[in-house]
Amino acid sequence: MEIKIPSVRILDRDFNLLGEIDDYESLQLTRRFYRSGEFELHIALHKQHVDKLQKENIIVIDNKGHKSGIIQYRQIGQDDKGIETLIIKGPTLGGALDRRVTVTDNFDRVRGPAETVMKHYVNNHLINSSVVARRVPFFANATNQGRGKETPWQTRFEPLNVVIQEIAEWCDIGWYVSLDYTSHKWVFEVLEGRNLTAGQSDRPPVIFSHDFDNIESQSFVDSDQQYKNIGYAGGQGEYEDRLIQMVGSGSGLDRREVFLDCSSAEDAAELVEMGNQKLSEQKRIITFDGRILDTRSFVFEKDWDLGDIVTVQNKNWGLTLDSRITEVKEIFEPESKIEVSLGDEIPTITQFVKQLKNNVKRSG
Repeated sequence: MEIKIPSVRILDRDFNLLGEIDDYESLQLTRRFYRSGEFELHIALHKQHVDKLQKENIIVIDNKGHKSGIIQYRQIGQDDKGIETLIIKGPTLGGALDRRVTVTDNFDRVRGPAETVMKHYVNNHLINSSVVARRVPFFANATNQGRGKETPWQTRFEPLNVVIQEIAEWCDIGWYVSLDYTSHKWVFEVLEGRNLTAGQSDRPPVIFSHDFDNIESQSFVDSDQQYKNIGYAGGQGEYEDRLIQMVGSGSGLDRREVFLDCSSAEDAAELVEMGNQKLSEQKRIITFDGRILDTRSFVFEKDWDLGDIVTVQNKNWGLTLDSRITEVKEIFEPESKIEVSLGDEIPTITQFVKQLKNNVKRSG
């Protein structure tokens, strides 16, 4: 696949340009819809401006500032030929949310469109915290347009990045942080994506299929291993006095039950809402991965991009799937390529164990 190798600019937090690199060995950039992505750069140690690749400096891979990351890891190694190489890694700018927890005396509760709820928490815990030392002066929210479905939310002493990811997944809306060169701000914004499926007629459809010679190295997962469809949401109270509300539906052998700890719910109505949110985390996992080929049928970042809903077809597998592009990985090497993931993210063992612990936690 012919991909133009981008140059990498290095900035400090004050937007000062420290250097620009276009002669590196390898660069991988992963952007995600529901959470921050990451990057990894390999470069020979003797090359120009390598000394500027220091922790907490910013790398920028596009002119719009959407593809930017924070250097958080450095590794220097030497191969058997004596060539010294620097490896740097870090999250995209959204990784800054990982540096805050939702500090509050009582639960920080809010209700509104997903965008309003997400920007509320970013504002309260990163931009305009009541504790001055928690504020980041160069962080800002984009103008709130009230996008996404209506949802209530509450949080207390949780990682901010996890809260934002959970809201995004529940409301099926994405987010990212980009650089604004005019205001010298890091700007938090939501991303809705476009419907580009074969069944709609508002926009030219995007179809990834062997018939179009635009996809290879495919992998499809359809898993019910962690799926639950009935939740018993446990609210306030102890033992027999604890308020329990059932959410979901299912019967017979197809009924899959789980207990959901929702002890922070204030009343029965909020308990049901929270129960539905927690139950949604134990959904069926349907995911599709593939390497996109450049046949000029669909141009990346013009005809399709992260967050868009597209159609995937594989006639040999009897598969036709309309799904959202939830991850895009750009690999810039001698053989550059683009890899995409559609649908649900497969939980890791750590995530699964944590989910089980949250479900069985009880206040009495």
